[in-house]
Amino acid sequence: MNPDGSSPFKGGPSRKRRQAYSVAAITLEAAANVAESSDILAPLKAACRTTKLILDNMQAVDNNQEGWADLTQRMEGYMLAIENQIESFAKYPPEDREVNEAFSRPLTDYVDFLEESHRNITNQRHKRKRSGLNELTEVSKVMLDADTIRKFNRDIEDQHRKFIDALSLFTAYRIQAVERDNKAILANVDNSAILQLPMVAFVASSVHTTCLQGTRQAVLKTISHWAGDDTSHTPIFWLCDIAGSGKSTVAMSTAAIWKAEGTLGGQFFFSMADSEASTTEKFCPTMARELADHMPELAPHITEAVTQHPAIMRTSLCQQFRTFITGPIRNRKKRVIFVIDAVDECKAGRKRKELLEALATATRESTNLKIFITSRPDPAIETVLQPLSIKRKLEKMEDRLHDVDHFDNTDDIAVYVDQLLHGVLSEDNRQRLVKKADGLFIWASTACRMLTSETRWSSPEDIYNRLISVEQPGVIDDVYDLLLERTDPEGRLTTREILALLLAAFEPLTVGDLDDLLKHTKIGGSAEALIRNLGSVVTRDETNLIHFRHPTFVEYLKRRSTSPVVDSHSNFHINVGNAHGQIASWCFQRLKSRKDGLKFNICQIESSFYLNSQIPDLDARISKFIPTALRYVSYHWLFHVAETDDNWRRILENDIRHVIQIPYVLNWIEILSITGGIPRLIRGLRSVSRHTGVSGLSG
Repeated sequence: MNPDGSSPFKGGPSRKRRQAYSVAAITLEAAANVAESSDILAPLKAACRTTKLILDNMQAVDNNQEGWADLTQRMEGYMLAIENQIESFAKYPPEDREVNEAFSRPLTDYVDFLEESHRNITNQRHKRKRSGLNELTEVSKVMLDADTIRKFNRDIEDQHRKFIDALSLFTAYRIQAVERDNKAILANVDNSAILQLPMVAFVASSVHTTCLQGTRQAVLKTISHWAGDDTSHTPIFWLCDIAGSGKSTVAMSTAAIWKAEGTLGGQFFFSMADSEASTTEKFCPTMARELADHMPELAPHITEAVTQHPAIMRTSLCQQFRTFITGPIRNRKKRVIFVIDAVDECKAGRKRKELLEALATATRESTNLKIFITSRPDPAIETVLQPLSIKRKLEKMEDRLHDVDHFDNTDDIAVYVDQLLHGVLSEDNRQRLVKKADGLFIWASTACRMLTSETRWSSPEDIYNRLISVEQPGVIDDVYDLLLERTDPEGRLTTREILALLLAAFEPLTVGDLDDLLKHTKIGGSAEALIRNLGSVVTRDETNLIHFRHPTFVEYLKRRSTSPVVDSHSNFHINVGNAHGQIASWCFQRLKSRKDGLKFNICQIESSFYLNSQIPDLDARISKFIPTALRYVSYHWLFHVAETDDNWRRILENDIRHVIQIPYVLNWIEILSITGGIPRLIRGLRSVSRHTGVSGLSG
């Protein structure tokens, strides 16, 4: 284009000019009705059409040919510039050519000016045709033409300049929009690579909460001082205490504080009740996704690490942490804090030690990295952490957190009990309950839930009396015994069987899936009824998953599953082996379901040659086409078969043979492949192969 308005042609009308007219006429005629008023092409095409009409009229003017010829050249240059813009903008998608009032006003003003100019020149032509001109008139008319030409030149130059300025502004705006789009595309590429990383689905907030207002202030102050001290030589803070002392609640509070400050890199809450959250298999990729979420500026560095190390998940935990975490945070000057709760609930002692060694190595390699860890007392943890010179500080925190003689602990539980039981128990009874808790928060919180439950079978006074009458203060098993004794006598057996199913499940079940399982096993009852009656120890999160509230209840149920069966309500017993068999039977029923079971190309992917990483909406397809129950049974049926007894394995023999035949086996492996479950499949096969009674799967 020619923003200065100069003509691309020299001299009078030429062959090139005539060709330009022809091209312009053909182009405008073909596209005259295409663009709408909101499209940038509309005013451009209108301006070009009107300019051509003006040029046609100017060609017919007889007087002052030299002046009109110069103006014609200028108009031709303007028209060619507009044609070039039309050709350029026509390549834009329609949505990118939309203009608002601020952009379109100078363009439409220019078109209005050209139309007015066209009318004036047409009038000049008609006047000339109607009146004969003598020699004197010819001279005066040439002077008049010169004035008209000068004014028209001045006006059109001014209007064209505004026109070009508006186009330049629109072009600059589109360039900025393209740059933003490019950044968004790059960000999506980053997100796509990061979202391919496997992640533990367990959500800490579904089970744990932050500290009640006004409690744990001394502990939180000490931790906050450690976090803010950049000169400290103790980058790892280990909060160590017995089960039920409130460590996870403190961890939730510290994570919330650091998130608000912008220093939280990520959090991982181990849980013995979840198959994924009780191992380190997905620890590092989960933390990498957490880091990208909390500190988006590090996402490109995490993406680079992922793309440069496609086989990173096959390396050691230490190498994974170095690649996913240590490397990216070197690009940040400020501190980064990670929260790792309940390390002792990582089931494999060897993996637990490997994790601690990886964390210790990372803090030595990164001066801006700090790690907050909670666990029960564990010699393996202490052995690894002791060289980091933090034992003294941790011992001090141990004493402050669970020293029953320290005023913090008793006062914090008193605040908690007073807030929850005000109006339920008298002040004297609340104080006795605090004393009975013996500094154990889980004892106090479970007791409070029992006393405030809307579905309790006894009055608060009766429940209080039973709580106070337990022999040993602070023994959580006594509270759980009392809780289960108070359930509806007619539904006590059903409660036992449902709890056995939940304990046997390798990950939390949804309310709907548990109800389907209960229907299949003919146990009776419902998930809703269980949550209503055992809300003190069982909860449902916002995604409808059912969780045990605390690992101490999981441990309580495990102990009750190994006790001999005694027909007494005070000796609660559950049969977990039988529950595994029941769930395995349900798994086969779900796998073979014609409606919601296995099927070919279940996610409706266009080609089987695509890698998972090449399918941008894979997660959305998985959520849409693979029900939660089908994902669960695909991942875990092998383990349920392995964990049940020989009698159940004989019962399930035909189902096993059926599922491992084509096409079922291929469709099953397809689900595992697109959901990242192949490692789980391999471990399941190894687990089942240990049982010689499993026909078709054992070696």
